[in-house]
Amino acid sequence: MLDWIQVRVGSFQVVALVTALVVFKKILDRLQDRLPFPPGPKGIPWVGNVLQMPLDKQWMKFADWAKIYGPVVGLKLFGKSIILLDDYESASDLLDSRGAIYSSRPDMPLANRYGGFSHALTTLPYGDLFHLQRKFMNRALNPSAMNLWLPMIAENARAFALNVLESPDKIRQFNRMYAGSNILMMAYGYKVDSPDDPWILRAHEATQTIESLGNIGAHPIDIFPILGNLPFRIWGKDFLTNMATMKRLLHEMSWIPYNTVKQQFFTGSAPACMVTSLLEENAKGAEVQNETSIIWASMMAYGAGADTTVAALDTFIIAMMLNPNVQKKAQAEIDNLLQGERLPALEDRQSLPYLEAILKEVHRWQPVAPLGLPHAVIEDDEYKGMHIPAGSMIIFNLWSMLHNSKDYPDPESFNPDRYIREDDGKITFRKDVRDPEDLAFGFGRRLCPGRHFASASLWLATAMLLAVFDISLPVDEDGNPILPDLDYENGIVSHPKPYKCVLKPRSEHSVESLSS
Repeated sequence: MLDWIQVRVGSFQVVALVTALVVFKKILDRLQDRLPFPPGPKGIPWVGNVLQMPLDKQWMKFADWAKIYGPVVGLKLFGKSIILLDDYESASDLLDSRGAIYSSRPDMPLANRYGGFSHALTTLPYGDLFHLQRKFMNRALNPSAMNLWLPMIAENARAFALNVLESPDKIRQFNRMYAGSNILMMAYGYKVDSPDDPWILRAHEATQTIESLGNIGAHPIDIFPILGNLPFRIWGKDFLTNMATMKRLLHEMSWIPYNTVKQQFFTGSAPACMVTSLLEENAKGAEVQNETSIIWASMMAYGAGADTTVAALDTFIIAMMLNPNVQKKAQAEIDNLLQGERLPALEDRQSLPYLEAILKEVHRWQPVAPLGLPHAVIEDDEYKGMHIPAGSMIIFNLWSMLHNSKDYPDPESFNPDRYIREDDGKITFRKDVRDPEDLAFGFGRRLCPGRHFASASLWLATAMLLAVFDISLPVDEDGNPILPDLDYENGIVSHPKPYKCVLKPRSEHSVESLSS
């Protein structure tokens, strides 16, 4: 009898606990529903803030709104929620600390359903396929794996400097060739010998085509997916052409180089590269498991990685032209270390802190991806008394974070000294200044998997340029300097407009070192 009573009492306690939890959840849901949406500019009924969205330099307008409404700004586009994060604290709180629910991507029908991006790591929702491709990229690009690629990067950096020596007026083409060469060799074992290589040109055409289609998630098809069923010609001839070009290029860039390596793999002649390594793990007889993910993981390394390195290299060159004292200080640091006996190597990186400070400032001064790529939250959330609805697009304004005058005084100036202290000629990094590289490669579980590769590629190219060349402004017929246009182009990746520069060998010895 006593046992029966104990069972009944125990069952009652369980039921009571479950009931209390259900009631608590309902109360919490109601309270959450009453929490305000993040503040933002007042929109128009049904339409929301569509008419207030800037078409150009969105990051600047978003920063202006943050000054009015605070670091977390809420927008509505035809009922869809957009959350703008303007400071590092809010971005880290949500995208890093709550990454389990803030790591997906918004639905982008134009790119995914109609543009051929449905399997691309950059647009995949957070889930099994995302984790698989991410794992594939991490294996090829983690710090330990980087040891495989460093000799290749060094060889390409020397070839890059030699090309610049022979044709300095083609510096932008060589920037693109260098960045693409590194990634194509890493991903497919493919060697690039010319800036007019078809794969370099394809990648460039692809990025230009994607940029021409406008801001991600902002096309009417993204807002009303049913519009994708209409003929594309209603959006204009250019749109129709660009969509067809994008699908063609994505197919060529993904399948052709992969199939080349696959054929080499099964005949025993495959080069050491990312695809070969993944085939070794996934080939079962004549079949390849996870083939689609292998194809897209390697293609996105090539398609997405090169363009950001090109933009950063261009910004470095512009910064050196405009700041000759910074350039001379970096060259003195290199000369003091190398003593004219050799060219810089990746092993020298820890011994050249001022160059490291310059690259931090390159990432801050003109961030290559001012708005990053948007995240999406997969469930309702509350943050600092505000309700963030499930499915909201989350945009982090890197440009604003890196131009915050409280963190970076006089943010429009290029000033590497903001990161360092000098004591008796010894440079140490300040711990009270946030490292721009903590932001530049993204947040949370979407952090760029190629960041170590990109950082090494950029560092060695810039070290080589400083060791061998003086970089200066060109002058017009009257001897006046021709300044580069600092109004960078609008896009996912922000490039400077075409510029001219003068690159002169610093000495005969530096040329001999390069040629030997």
